[in-house]
Amino acid sequence: MSFPRVTQILVDAGLVDAQWFTDYARERGSALHQATALLDENDLAVESVDPAIAPRLAQYRRFLAEVKPRIIAIEEEVTHPTYNYIGHLDRRVEIGGVTGILDIKGPYPAPATQIQLAGYAMCFPGSLARWSLHLSDDAYKLIRHSDRKDFDVWKAAITVADFRRRMKLA
Repeated sequence: MSFPRVTQILVDAGLVDAQWFTDYARERGSALHQATALLDENDLAVESVDPAIAPRLAQYRRFLAEVKPRIIAIEEEVTHPTYNYIGHLDRRVEIGGVTGILDIKGPYPAPATQIQLAGYAMCFPGSLARWSLHLSDDAYKLIRHSDRKDFDVWKAAITVADFRRRMKLA
């Protein structure tokens, strides 16, 4: 049996409108995620960077230089053994002595981001901080998500998504 992914649960629960996930946006996001991972692994060939993502990659470099996160894990697959879902988190990091999850996003914060990060965080024992890093061509914005109600919304999303899949509504 395969488990649903965190992002699919959000879509199936109606918390994310997938119509905005264009092929171009998906490809650009994948290329940026791959480039940031290679950069963090000190394995990025600068000449291979697509000009379409170069400005956002520059903002990621700026974030690294200014915030100085300690990267613990890159592109990590996580599973929740009780709620039976899987996720693929961008980074586990330490920022200012606080350990948490960092998700790399486009320039515009979406309401479901904090719920997505709650889903990832629940896959770990204890409490982890949750950050989203929003990259645009000319800036970055680091947002810390700390609303404890996000976890309640995540659990509700799991239930609603499961119901909608069983009723063939998703």
